[in-house]
Amino acid sequence: MIIVKLQGGLGNQMFQYAAAAGLNKGKICLDLSFLRKHNKSTPTFTARKFELAVFPNLKANLVNRLVSKTLDSRKVIHRLIKKMLFPGLTTITDATENKQAAGQRIGHKTIYLDGYFQNENNFKHIRQELLKRFEFPVLKGPALTWSKKIQIDDNSVSIHVRRSDYLKPHVNNFHGVLPLSYYQKAKSIIAGKIKAPQYYIFSDDPEWCAANFSFPDNPALIIKNTSNAWEDMCLMSQCKHHIIANSSYSWWAAWLNQNENKIVIAPDKWFVQEPADIVPETWIKI
Repeated sequence: MIIVKLQGGLGNQMFQYAAAAGLNKGKICLDLSFLRKHNKSTPTFTARKFELAVFPNLKANLVNRLVSKTLDSRKVIHRLIKKMLFPGLTTITDATENKQAAGQRIGHKTIYLDGYFQNENNFKHIRQELLKRFEFPVLKGPALTWSKKIQIDDNSVSIHVRRSDYLKPHVNNFHGVLPLSYYQKAKSIIAGKIKAPQYYIFSDDPEWCAANFSFPDNPALIIKNTSNAWEDMCLMSQCKHHIIANSSYSWWAAWLNQNENKIVIAPDKWFVQEPADIVPETWIKI
């Protein structure tokens, strides 16, 4: 059994689930203790809810609240209970080298994943299975209208602009907000590879995008009528090509795109200071 501690938004939860599925050790259980405990946003933290329930084909069980509390607690009594409930429990974190090999060494014991696991090497060997598990629900309303337009465009390009929570000083010092120059350079690369691209901008700050983005040769359409986070990710994934932000949200939109000839442009520097190995080798880093 694999128990995975969920934290972060939709994209991060997808990374965590995918890492668990990549270990191929049977039943996956989701620990929501972190999401329940940290349920209020602060100037330095953005609270998130359980978002994987949006995927109808996802295979996982939720850890009950009592067990979840035991897993998350450092109290001696809870640590003893944890040993009784899960003998041989082994924790794998982001710092654990080669998670897949670690899972193989552990055999059939219970594995607890506690980290973000933002690297496709943890799960690219089960890509086809994950594409099925991460199938979105049927789009409706304005999202369906956008979807029909995107799918008839031969050269649709999604652009993701992440601002809102990244503008908080503490978060900005860690993630950083991509400058306009990044998008201008990415657009130049796209223009050299694709004829008459049609850009679709997805952002949590569409007003800022409208005021700052100027594509006179190929006007961009700003998506701002969808009501759910998963709808934007779904629409982005339907575009033929992508200019992503330093965000796991648009990372997954690009990864889920099944166009074999897709062009994905990503920032070379994912975090302000910490090194990261998040961008797949086949994507263009700038």
